[in-house]
Amino acid sequence: MPVSRYLCIFINVGLGETINKASGAMQKSANGADISDVLAFRNALQLGTAATRDVGADNASKLLDLDSFMSMMSGNGYIYIPCIATTGNPVKLMLQWGTVATQKGADAGYALPFAFPYAGLFATGNCGTSGYNAAMNVRIASRTHISIQNWSPSGEGTEDCCFIALGY
Repeated sequence: MPVSRYLCIFINVGLGETINKASGAMQKSANGADISDVLAFRNALQLGTAATRDVGADNASKLLDLDSFMSMMSGNGYIYIPCIATTGNPVKLMLQWGTVATQKGADAGYALPFAFPYAGLFATGNCGTSGYNAAMNVRIASRTHISIQNWSPSGEGTEDCCFIALGY
């Protein structure tokens, strides 16, 4: 009789149903290896395709991580922006900026603070000295230099040119 009394309590409390449910449950120690339908499970969590991609910047199908973006935020600075070229190859677009002291009335080359790894694409700039309204033309000369034409009347001294240059 004592067994039937305990069995009755066991059944009436609902422990039997709980044990049956637990026997088919996923086990924490399996770390997800016991998921029978991984795709259905991922869809139920609404993870989308990002959950199946690798991280990196060397392939168009990878997710970018923050290590792919490098920068130096200062008066003369730069930022690298990872891209995939039309050829499918990874490339880092480099945007840099700075200030260069230019000779008045001169068209001359000036070293970039940071050389472009492969080539410069575009540069622009303006007079950074207050009180003057002379134009400055800025263009890429090479992967290491820009050319700045300062239209200010020639004379002694220099004028600052603030520039932005784009390359890769």
